[in-house]
Amino acid sequence: MPALERFSLDGKIVVVTGAGRGLGRTMAIEAVASGARLAVGSRTVSELETLRDEIEAGGGECFVHELDVTDVTSIQTFFDAVDEHVGTLDVLVNNAGYNKLGKILDYDEELYDLIVDANLKNVFFCSQAAAKKMIKGGTKGCIVNVSSQAGVVGAPERGPYSGAKGGVNNLTRTMAAEWAEYGIRVNAIAPTVTRSPLAEAGMKESQAFADAIRTKNLLRGDLAEPEEMSGPVIFLASDAASMITGHTLVVDGGWTIV
Repeated sequence: MPALERFSLDGKIVVVTGAGRGLGRTMAIEAVASGARLAVGSRTVSELETLRDEIEAGGGECFVHELDVTDVTSIQTFFDAVDEHVGTLDVLVNNAGYNKLGKILDYDEELYDLIVDANLKNVFFCSQAAAKKMIKGGTKGCIVNVSSQAGVVGAPERGPYSGAKGGVNNLTRTMAAEWAEYGIRVNAIAPTVTRSPLAEAGMKESQAFADAIRTKNLLRGDLAEPEEMSGPVIFLASDAASMITGHTLVVDGGWTIV
């Protein structure tokens, strides 16, 4: 296969969670542009429907179904629906997540559980559901988990989030080790803070957070753009990365090197 063709997702069934807005929406659109057949899930179905309309207007394929990644029953229902209406998935992008800035001393149990469930529990059970479908269908697929630079270095005001994302990085390695025998690759990307309504609101809420973005993103001095995270995801999902598994690719503009 020619080198450039190995970067294609042509014909692959790609699932993106949390695809209604921000990074997930961009990943979904660019996966289709790379040839994928798309299935997306989110709690806000209306946002997914506008995404579907945009993709279908361009000649692409997009299956939409409600998904609450913190609810195991919802996760199972979603993957059953994808299997029934689209086929056995080839790629899962675990993008959905949530954060609320705060000092560790100020978090209560309810908010802690919400953040950890939305960032770690969801990756565990979505990946489990996807892997079961792949194994049953004999598909040598792959999973790409969206972690964070906050899971690699200390992240003040993001205690539960950074702990959960650090867990995602190690969970990625463990899944890769367990599922290699089935030909399933599992990797992660660890983005820097990327432009989204949540990130922009965080910069307004916390001067320390805004200052860190301006000083620690060495290549930019500002938020990264969603498009800058899609390329690494598509690479890891493609045949060009066929010998890469258990790896967390840090995409941070240099934040974690100094």
